[in-house]
Amino acid sequence: MDIGLFGGSFNPPHVAHRIVAEVVRDQFDLSEVWWIPNATPPHKPDDELVAVEHRLAMTRRVVESNPHFRICDLEVQRDGVSYMVETLRVLQDQHPDTDFALIIGSDSLDHFAEWHRPGEIAERVPLIVYKRPGGIESVAEPRFANRVRYVAAPVMEVSGTEVRARRRAGRSIRYLVPDAVRTYIDAHDLYRGAE
Repeated sequence: MDIGLFGGSFNPPHVAHRIVAEVVRDQFDLSEVWWIPNATPPHKPDDELVAVEHRLAMTRRVVESNPHFRICDLEVQRDGVSYMVETLRVLQDQHPDTDFALIIGSDSLDHFAEWHRPGEIAERVPLIVYKRPGGIESVAEPRFANRVRYVAAPVMEVSGTEVRARRRAGRSIRYLVPDAVRTYIDAHDLYRGAE
């Protein structure tokens, strides 16, 4: 069984996340894509990060409509900073007969060498990279190049930053996030200002 691991802050999860996950699943013939919300992302400031409970709940709403998507809340359950290498160690111990791949954006590939134990990550799993705006020409550092597979996914300008900014400005986020996420954001009055 081949599983794609799709980690992120999902602050909030938006339509580009969903499209990328499905295109990756289809192109690489993956059985499932496991969405892994970070509890405490190591590379993102927490000034706009809503509580992990909200991000997990929104991500659950994104995956529930696709039988090939699943939530993995391992990083939410673990204390401290969410390091992917630790998540991989646990998942590979728990599922020794499963082949995992890590799904990341080209912007993350640009900084992959700065991740915690990038060599071990690349040794453990191949990297499936999708293009992000601003990272279109991303090329893997030579020591990771043979572990990178590029996906032919549409480059989408939607970002969590844009969704949060539109929400703060009182503008529509319809069609930028799935309806179930928009309903959740409205119900919990998220991203209106200081959280």
